[in-house]
Amino acid sequence: MPTTTRTDAARHETRALLRAHLAAASGYRHLTRHCPVCHRLLRLAQEAADAVPEQNAS
Repeated sequence: MPTTTRTDAARHETRALLRAHLAAASGYRHLTRHCPVCHRLLRLAQEAADAVPEQNAS
């Protein structure tokens, strides 16, 4: 069960970082698909989401 809590915390932190980044970039002509920060945060969120089913299967 601690693994799930760690995964949930990582997912929460990643989402918070993405929200903060988008809030800071909202005043600019921000293109999410070309932004390296958005791209990295999206990949981190997907990795965390993909890790949950693997852990529950074992």
